[in-house]
Amino acid sequence: NNPEKMIKGVISPPQFCLQNEKIAKRHIYAVALSMWLKEHEEVYNGNNIRLFIDEKRYADFLQWLRSEPQELKELLKRSIPQELQCVPGVELDSFGWLEDFCGEDGRFMNLVRDYEQNVRHLEELSNKSDEYKKKLSSYKKKELIKFLVSGNILPKYGFPVDVVQLRQNIASKEKTLDLSRDLSIAIAEYAPSAEVVADGELYTSRYIKKPIINKAEKDFDIAYFATCQKCDEINFRDMPVGEEGTKCAVCGNDLSAWDFRESIEPQAGFIAEEEVRKVPREMPEHKHKTEDIYIGDKNAYPIAEYSYELGNISVKIRSTANDSMVVRSTGTFYVCEECGYTIADDENNKLKSNYRDYKDGSKPMCIKDAKEKHKGSYGKGPCSNTELKRYYLHHEFKTDVAKIDFETDTSDFSTMLSVAYALLNAFAIEMSIERSDIKACLKREDCDLRTSYQIIIYDAVPGGAGHSRRLVTEDGEVLRRVIKRAMENMERCHCDPSCYNCLRSYENQRVHKSLDRKKALEFLQKLV
Repeated sequence: NNPEKMIKGVISPPQFCLQNEKIAKRHIYAVALSMWLKEHEEVYNGNNIRLFIDEKRYADFLQWLRSEPQELKELLKRSIPQELQCVPGVELDSFGWLEDFCGEDGRFMNLVRDYEQNVRHLEELSNKSDEYKKKLSSYKKKELIKFLVSGNILPKYGFPVDVVQLRQNIASKEKTLDLSRDLSIAIAEYAPSAEVVADGELYTSRYIKKPIINKAEKDFDIAYFATCQKCDEINFRDMPVGEEGTKCAVCGNDLSAWDFRESIEPQAGFIAEEEVRKVPREMPEHKHKTEDIYIGDKNAYPIAEYSYELGNISVKIRSTANDSMVVRSTGTFYVCEECGYTIADDENNKLKSNYRDYKDGSKPMCIKDAKEKHKGSYGKGPCSNTELKRYYLHHEFKTDVAKIDFETDTSDFSTMLSVAYALLNAFAIEMSIERSDIKACLKREDCDLRTSYQIIIYDAVPGGAGHSRRLVTEDGEVLRRVIKRAMENMERCHCDPSCYNCLRSYENQRVHKSLDRKKALEFLQKLV
């Protein structure tokens, strides 16, 4: 109805700031590691983590770094742009970057400590169960480069970086298709049972592909989620919980090992069914949805923190780098751990009637088999495994985060979610940021019997692109401009409760019913 609105306005020229110490440091670490490995090829060990981490050969690498080798300094000076060489935290001449890398609280040291702590935890559990022995063996088969990339030690090349494919089934007719998505999107659009139209035909995702290391399949990468019965918040762990249980990260309520549900991070992608069908007249249903969860990282790198008085309200805003987010499917899936064959929990036509939801609305943790025996993912005969186990799907990544706290009543979920998206949309417009490059969610906090919500704005690009940190300035001018723009957007609209002109978008359709333009406007007016 209003096509002019789509194209009018001024487009700001793209900007790239070379004085980005975060990008520079990752390249410095990469140059240093490659120079050392060139002289110690045996430690690389076919990209296996064993020698470098498990057998602590990294100690030799750190000793070499702390000797401040002249040849490394010369190579770095040839590799890093001149304007970056004296930036605080980089300082090539004095090896200033070493403290952030291998100091007591350095990135590499934190990454190694976290890994070693997880190994000790799994070793304790493996004494009690063969299942945990299997998990320990799988955990210690990490790829070295992937391990260092995940800890933001090495740079990631390409945008997006965590890309997975929906592969054609090897038994189906041959066609050359490239169906790829960023993993955070793929766990919804390519999840088993999802239908995808490509090249005039309909493909149905059916298998979660198992990762392959050194030409051998390894077990799925597993994490654990629990919903607290007291505060309803989601807790995330990348390690299993022991018999002693743990505490809810929000309210401190006791959580047992039985409260946690397993989740697969499908890093190797998905495989379609053997049968390829004609495209139906009706549009395929996108039934899988995801939710964004801020899990935080105690080793996240603090960038800046400021407080302002806006209206009569105190506002605290902080930015961190290398912080942790996770995207999780809202539904669950029954997975064959042998070949990856998967049935979505709402595919009742594929489940035996006695394996549907229990009377209390919960779902079974395992089903012994579906209505039919399934084929292996490579089109071979029936799979030998007959048990399908229930999992979520998720994707964890590190990124830049901005956190906003208001010293006022922030207990209403609908109001704060509406404010979050009002600020997010205004921030993208005000700073000329591609809207799909930034996202928002809420973080619940319970203190003194009072619930409050913190607004989290983060870079959707894994590793972070530096967008969210632009919101955090000493004078608070950017935040004031964003609030003003958000109010203008809310006042200009006349919908009730919200629409695609103000708060709604494709990405937040799961919470459309909770978004209310008037609530957002009423809250923002307090800040002027």
